[in-house]
Amino acid sequence: MFLATNSLKNMKLGLDGIWGEVTDYGKQEQEKSFRQSIANEVQSNYLNEISLFHSIPVMDAQVKLFLNQIPKNGVVLDIGGCWGWHWRNINKDRPDITIVIIDLIRENLFHAKKILKDEIIKDKVFLVHGNACTLKFEDETFDGVWSVQTTQHIPDFEVVCKETFRVLKKKGVYWDYGLNNAALIRFVYKLFRKPYYLHDDIKGWFFLRRINDSVINTVTNVFNIKPSIKYSEILFTPDFNLPIGGKENSILGKIDSLLIGNFNIWKLLARQCSFHVQKNS
Repeated sequence: MFLATNSLKNMKLGLDGIWGEVTDYGKQEQEKSFRQSIANEVQSNYLNEISLFHSIPVMDAQVKLFLNQIPKNGVVLDIGGCWGWHWRNINKDRPDITIVIIDLIRENLFHAKKILKDEIIKDKVFLVHGNACTLKFEDETFDGVWSVQTTQHIPDFEVVCKETFRVLKKKGVYWDYGLNNAALIRFVYKLFRKPYYLHDDIKGWFFLRRINDSVINTVTNVFNIKPSIKYSEILFTPDFNLPIGGKENSILGKIDSLLIGNFNIWKLLARQCSFHVQKNS
């Protein structure tokens, strides 16, 4: 059992059912305040809200591909798992796998408890209030690390990458998704005089770094191997107030999930970019 064999046993379990506690937010103090304000909002329909910002069919398809890389009875760390919605079907997809969701904002994990419910969380999903820059896990704990649009908001990405490498087992995989620097979309933004943030501290809100050459070079240097790159959310364009294809059973969203790849044309217009790497040493 995961709890009995790793460093979760060294964390305090809160009365709210969440492990650990963040006391030092470092350079993410602004991020904490902004995210807490959002997390305190009441949600009437979680999946509808999620579909405004993420393509659920696209990410559901990616989750299944990711889980195919995880060995039987494996353990996965989700960095910045927030509401935990990626794992709502884990009992159907891979009941043998254990998921550990870590998030900087404790209130986000309250929402995760509502989405995942007791039958999933019990001995299957562990919720941890923690900082990705200082992971409180032993070396080589996880078979896979998954992260979606989280590390792009952390100024010290190299620190996160090194921590990820440390807690991954040999042959473990790291899949990370972030906003893409899409030249064609950037041009459209310029035409409409709308700001297109590349690598900025957006005052009063959050820090943002789109996946760029510096990110890929960091991953390459830490893992000593160049990651593969893929582009996704080709049709899903919420930035233009057109979140078409985001809903769970959207046909357009399912078509969008089939378009994921590393084609040069996708690099110009895809909303999302991801890197995929394996720990070989």
